Amino acid sequence: MFSIFTGIISFFITSFYALSFEDVNGNMVQMSNFQGKKVLISNIATGSPKAGQLAAFQQLQQQYGDSLVVILFPSNSFGSEPRANAAIKMYCDTSLHHTFIIAAKTNVTGSGCHPVFTWLANQSQNGQMNAVTQADFLKFLIDKDGTLIGFFSSKISPDDADIIQGITTTF
Repeated sequence: MFSIFTGIISFFITSFYALSFEDVNGNMVQMSNFQGKKVLISNIATGSPKAGQLAAFQQLQQQYGDSLVVILFPSNSFGSEPRANAAIKMYCDTSLHHTFIIAAKTNVTGSGCHPVFTWLANQSQNGQMNAVTQADFLKFLIDKDGTLIGFFSSKISPDDADIIQGITTTF
């Protein structure tokens, strides 16, 4: 009976690598491009008091870029991202000289929630946990096999020891 139940649950879990998103330049990006690397995802807003965390995301991408991909999803879901895609890109280009990936501005909550954030927030899709997207700068860590392994609040800096441990630990 347990194996049947496990099989039913597995049937409903969506693979992280089946997801995709539009980047800030209008190109479609497949998560399958990142198989074999860990992925750190955050919903960001350049007008948020926590926008200072963007520099730490850039530092992580530079330091761990061989094994990590940082993907940031700008969103006005919490009222702190008034800028359009071009202005968000320019902000990150000029202030951070970024190498992380910037997604197109999107919704991360509600009925118009982007499929990536629907996957991240729902155990029924990611197979690991429910994670309520309730603020900007939440962080989600996915391992090199596409499994959600960490959820961190907006109060936790991207360079926090727990996030670094998740990035550097081999599972």
